[in-house]
Amino acid sequence: MALQFPPDCRGRRLMLHSLGDRSSGWGMGSMLHVLALALTAAHSDNRTLVLPEDDQWWYAAEGCVPPGYGCYFAPLSSCRASDSPDVVPSEGYAVAKTHVPPRFRRQGLLWWRAQVMRLVWRPLPWVRGEVGRRAAAMGW
Repeated sequence: MALQFPPDCRGRRLMLHSLGDRSSGWGMGSMLHVLALALTAAHSDNRTLVLPEDDQWWYAAEGCVPPGYGCYFAPLSSCRASDSPDVVPSEGYAVAKTHVPPRFRRQGLLWWRAQVMRLVWRPLPWVRGEVGRRAAAMGW
């Protein structure tokens, strides 16, 4: 978490990842999986992963503020791409799908991926409430 939420973002080494638009044809699960891989790639290079401030994630409802990932989920980072001149794109950044940082290898890939997804999958309170209401209405 310290890498994603540093006390000062100025001059940080950043990696920029866009969730893409409808033309990608990816489902939400696929997009979040790729986001988790991008987060792993950033971590492996001691970079903070950021999303474009104007990213128009096609799952975000029209008029949602902010428009994109932040419409439904807690921020992925306290940094913005504009905070640093050292920004690289995640596209084409190679990291093995089975990469686990050396200090966490004893815990294994499943544990590592769960930690990454724990950061990625943090629905906002209103989303959790809406899911709870709809689940209750269906008798779940």
